This record gives sequence, structure tokens and C-alpha cells, in this order.
Amino acid sequence: MFLRQNRLISKEVQHEKTLNEIEQTFTGYLLEMKDENEQFLKQFEKISQTASIPAQPDDLPSESVMTVKTTRNLAAAAYKKPQKNKPESISDRARHLAHQGYTVEEVARELKKGKTEVELMLKFRQS
Repeated sequence: MFLRQNRLISKEVQHEKTLNEIEQTFTGYLLEMKDENEQFLKQFEKISQTASIPAQPDDLPSESVMTVKTTRNLAAAAYKKPQKNKPESISDRARHLAHQGYTVEEVARELKKGKTEVELMLKFRQS
């Protein structure tokens, strides 16, 4: 009994050491990420300030300013949510939902139509 208790205590100590090591590792990793993010933001601000200053013919070629603006626009466009084109008619919407894998019951519920009506819409669209 005494040996089991000692083994349990030693396992608890090992477990606590492991937890402390993991916590220190994560803390170090988070601090590195924070430093990298701050450096990135500083570089981004420099680029933004450089792009916002009117370019003089001798200072920067117009191609580099256009590249910075284009890059910024591409980055902004990448973060925008794509807009979905909604089908116009109910039968188009029913076909679209069925194509996405919805069951007839789910399509009917989504469109607030009867199950039989949706089945007929889908059958007429197939032929």
C-alpha cells in the first residue's frame, strides 16, 4: 500500500513538471508570435506610409507604387466574403439545394413549400 502511494506521488510530481514545461513552451511560443506580429505591423506601416506619400518622378518609379496598391487591393479582396449568387426562381433554388445534397424534405422546409410540390419541381426540371 505504501509503495503504491509513493508511486502515485511520484507520478503526480512528474505530471506537474510536464505541465510546467508545456506551459513554458506555449508561453515562449506566444511571445515569439507576438514579436513577429509586431515586426510585421511595423513593416506594413512603413510600406503603407511609403505608398501614401505622393511619388515624385525621381524618388520611386510609378510601377512600384502601383505594385504596392495592387498588392493591398488583392489582400483586401481576399478577406472579403464572396457573395453568393442566389437563383431567381423557386425551382432554381430547389434544384440548387438538391444538387448540394439536401433531401426533398429539407429542400421543402428551406423553401417553405410542400414536399410533393418540391418533388414535382425537381422532376419537371430533370426532363
